[in-house]
Amino acid sequence: MSEVILQLVEEFFQQRKYFTARQGNLILIKKNKKTSEPVADNGFILDETTVESITSGIVKPVGWHTCKITARILETFPEIIEFAKEEQTRKLAERFAGESFKKLLIIPQLPAHIELREKVLKKLEDTGIDHLMTIPAIVYGVIEKIEPRRVYSSPICDLLRILKFYNMISPTREQMELPLR
Repeated sequence: MSEVILQLVEEFFQQRKYFTARQGNLILIKKNKKTSEPVADNGFILDETTVESITSGIVKPVGWHTCKITARILETFPEIIEFAKEEQTRKLAERFAGESFKKLLIIPQLPAHIELREKVLKKLEDTGIDHLMTIPAIVYGVIEKIEPRRVYSSPICDLLRILKFYNMISPTREQMELPLR
Protein backbone atom coordinates (compact mmCIF):
# COMPACT_ATOMS: atom_id res chain seq x y z
CA MET A 1 0.00 0.00 0.00
CA SER A 2 1.25 3.42 -0.91
CA GLU A 3 2.11 5.58 2.11
CA VAL A 4 1.14 8.66 0.10
CA ILE A 5 -2.38 7.35 -0.48
CA LEU A 6 -2.76 6.46 3.19
CA GLN A 7 -1.68 9.97 4.17
CA LEU A 8 -4.00 11.59 1.62
CA VAL A 9 -6.96 9.56 2.86
CA GLU A 10 -6.14 10.42 6.48
CA GLU A 11 -5.82 14.11 5.58
CA PHE A 12 -9.12 13.97 3.66
CA PHE A 13 -11.00 12.75 6.74
CA GLN A 14 -9.15 15.01 9.17
CA GLN A 15 -10.12 18.02 7.04
CA ARG A 16 -13.73 16.95 7.54
CA LYS A 17 -13.40 16.82 11.35
CA TYR A 18 -12.90 13.06 11.74
CA PHE A 19 -10.54 11.49 14.22
CA THR A 20 -8.36 8.96 12.39
CA ALA A 21 -6.25 6.03 13.53
CA ARG A 22 -4.24 3.62 11.43
CA GLN A 23 -4.56 -0.11 11.85
CA GLY A 24 -2.05 -1.53 9.36
CA ASN A 25 -3.28 -0.54 5.92
CA LEU A 26 -6.72 0.40 7.25
CA ILE A 27 -7.79 3.76 8.59
CA LEU A 28 -10.37 3.91 11.34
CA ILE A 29 -12.47 7.07 11.31
CA LYS A 30 -14.83 8.61 13.81
CA LYS A 31 -16.65 11.90 13.44
CA ASN A 32 -16.02 14.46 16.15
CA LYS A 33 -19.26 14.43 18.16
CA LYS A 34 -19.15 18.21 18.60
CA THR A 35 -19.35 18.76 14.84
CA SER A 36 -21.38 15.67 14.04
CA GLU A 37 -24.90 16.18 12.76
CA PRO A 38 -27.20 13.42 11.55
CA VAL A 39 -26.89 13.16 7.77
CA ALA A 40 -28.95 10.93 5.51
CA ASP A 41 -27.24 7.92 3.95
CA ASN A 42 -26.28 8.98 0.42
CA GLY A 43 -26.02 5.68 -1.39
CA PHE A 44 -23.22 3.27 -2.20
CA ILE A 45 -20.82 5.47 -4.18
CA LEU A 46 -19.81 8.55 -2.21
CA ASP A 47 -18.00 11.74 -3.13
CA GLU A 48 -16.19 14.38 -1.11
CA THR A 49 -19.42 15.83 0.28
CA THR A 50 -21.72 12.81 0.67
CA VAL A 51 -19.02 10.93 2.62
CA GLU A 52 -19.93 13.07 5.61
CA SER A 53 -22.97 10.83 6.13
CA ILE A 54 -20.58 8.37 7.78
CA THR A 55 -20.15 8.90 11.52
CA SER A 56 -17.61 6.12 12.04
CA GLY A 57 -16.01 3.51 9.86
CA ILE A 58 -13.21 1.35 8.59
CA VAL A 59 -11.57 2.74 5.45
CA LYS A 60 -9.52 0.57 3.10
CA PRO A 61 -7.60 2.50 0.42
CA VAL A 62 -6.43 0.53 -2.62
CA GLY A 63 -3.68 2.53 -4.32
CA TRP A 64 -3.21 0.54 -7.51
CA HIS A 65 -3.23 3.51 -9.85
CA THR A 66 -2.55 1.58 -13.02
CA CYS A 67 -5.67 -0.57 -12.97
CA LYS A 68 -9.40 -0.31 -12.75
CA ILE A 69 -10.95 -2.51 -10.11
CA THR A 70 -12.94 -5.24 -11.88
CA ALA A 71 -14.75 -8.33 -10.61
CA ARG A 72 -11.82 -10.39 -11.91
CA ILE A 73 -9.33 -8.30 -9.90
CA LEU A 74 -11.46 -8.79 -6.79
CA GLU A 75 -11.44 -12.56 -7.33
CA THR A 76 -7.69 -12.65 -8.02
CA PHE A 77 -6.80 -10.42 -5.06
CA PRO A 78 -9.32 -11.22 -2.28
CA GLU A 79 -7.24 -9.19 0.21
CA ILE A 80 -8.83 -6.06 -1.29
CA ILE A 81 -12.18 -6.89 0.31
CA GLU A 82 -10.99 -9.08 3.17
CA PHE A 83 -11.39 -6.22 5.67
CA ALA A 84 -15.18 -6.22 5.17
CA LYS A 85 -15.70 -9.84 6.16
CA GLU A 86 -17.40 -10.48 9.48
CA GLU A 87 -14.43 -12.12 11.21
CA GLN A 88 -12.23 -9.12 10.35
CA THR A 89 -14.75 -6.47 11.36
CA ARG A 90 -15.42 -8.30 14.63
CA LYS A 91 -11.75 -7.76 15.54
CA LEU A 92 -12.05 -4.02 14.90
CA ALA A 93 -15.51 -3.57 16.46
CA GLU A 94 -14.07 -3.05 19.95
CA ARG A 95 -12.29 0.07 18.71
CA PHE A 96 -15.72 1.63 18.10
CA ALA A 97 -17.01 0.86 21.62
CA GLY A 98 -20.20 -0.83 20.49
CA GLU A 99 -21.20 1.86 18.01
CA SER A 100 -22.17 0.85 14.50
CA PHE A 101 -19.66 1.64 11.77
CA LYS A 102 -19.45 1.57 8.00
CA LYS A 103 -16.96 -0.21 5.76
CA LEU A 104 -15.63 2.11 3.07
CA LEU A 105 -13.43 0.97 0.17
CA ILE A 106 -11.41 3.55 -1.75
CA ILE A 107 -10.32 2.45 -5.21
CA PRO A 108 -8.53 4.08 -8.18
CA GLN A 109 -11.49 3.77 -10.53
CA LEU A 110 -14.34 1.59 -11.72
CA PRO A 111 -14.63 0.11 -15.20
CA ALA A 112 -16.23 2.43 -17.75
CA HIS A 113 -18.35 -0.34 -19.30
CA ILE A 114 -21.72 -0.38 -17.49
CA GLU A 115 -22.01 -4.20 -17.22
CA LEU A 116 -18.51 -4.55 -15.80
CA ARG A 117 -19.18 -1.70 -13.41
CA GLU A 118 -22.43 -3.27 -12.19
CA LYS A 119 -20.65 -6.61 -11.58
CA VAL A 120 -18.06 -4.89 -9.40
CA LEU A 121 -20.66 -2.95 -7.43
CA LYS A 122 -22.75 -6.08 -6.85
CA LYS A 123 -19.70 -8.05 -5.68
CA LEU A 124 -18.66 -5.28 -3.31
CA GLU A 125 -22.15 -4.93 -1.85
CA ASP A 126 -22.45 -8.73 -1.47
CA THR A 127 -19.14 -8.78 0.40
CA GLY A 128 -20.47 -6.39 3.03
CA ILE A 129 -18.85 -3.16 1.91
CA ASP A 130 -21.17 -0.28 2.73
CA HIS A 131 -19.68 2.48 0.58
CA LEU A 132 -17.21 3.12 -2.20
CA MET A 133 -15.12 6.16 -3.13
CA THR A 134 -12.48 6.80 -5.75
CA ILE A 135 -8.99 8.15 -5.25
CA PRO A 136 -9.67 11.10 -7.60
CA ALA A 137 -12.56 12.12 -5.29
CA ILE A 138 -10.19 11.91 -2.30
CA VAL A 139 -7.48 13.96 -4.03
CA TYR A 140 -10.01 16.52 -5.23
CA GLY A 141 -11.48 16.72 -1.73
CA VAL A 142 -8.05 17.41 -0.19
CA ILE A 143 -7.11 20.01 -2.80
CA GLU A 144 -10.47 21.72 -2.45
CA LYS A 145 -9.84 22.33 1.27
CA ILE A 146 -6.20 23.42 0.91
CA GLU A 147 -5.64 27.13 1.50
CA PRO A 148 -2.78 28.41 -0.72
CA ARG A 149 -1.56 30.93 1.86
CA ARG A 150 -1.44 28.56 4.83
CA VAL A 151 1.57 26.40 5.72
CA TYR A 152 0.78 22.75 6.47
CA SER A 153 2.70 20.32 8.66
CA SER A 154 1.93 17.50 6.24
CA PRO A 155 4.49 17.45 3.38
CA ILE A 156 1.81 16.21 0.98
CA CYS A 157 -0.59 19.02 1.84
CA ASP A 158 2.19 21.57 1.71
CA LEU A 159 3.16 20.36 -1.77
CA LEU A 160 -0.48 20.58 -2.89
CA ARG A 161 -0.66 24.08 -1.36
CA ILE A 162 2.37 25.19 -3.39
CA LEU A 163 0.98 23.69 -6.60
CA LYS A 164 -2.37 25.34 -5.95
CA PHE A 165 -0.74 28.69 -5.12
CA TYR A 166 1.14 28.73 -8.44
CA ASN A 167 -1.96 27.58 -10.37
CA MET A 168 -0.25 24.36 -11.41
CA ILE A 169 -3.26 22.27 -10.39
CA SER A 170 -6.87 23.09 -10.92
CA PRO A 171 -9.21 22.31 -8.06
CA THR A 172 -12.35 22.31 -10.20
CA ARG A 173 -14.72 19.37 -10.10
CA GLU A 174 -14.73 19.12 -13.90
CA GLN A 175 -10.97 18.54 -13.98
CA MET A 176 -10.58 15.81 -11.38
CA GLU A 177 -7.60 14.33 -13.24
CA LEU A 178 -5.53 17.26 -11.92
CA PRO A 179 -4.01 18.37 -15.20
CA LEU A 180 -0.82 20.36 -15.02
CA ARG A 181 -1.15 23.58 -16.96
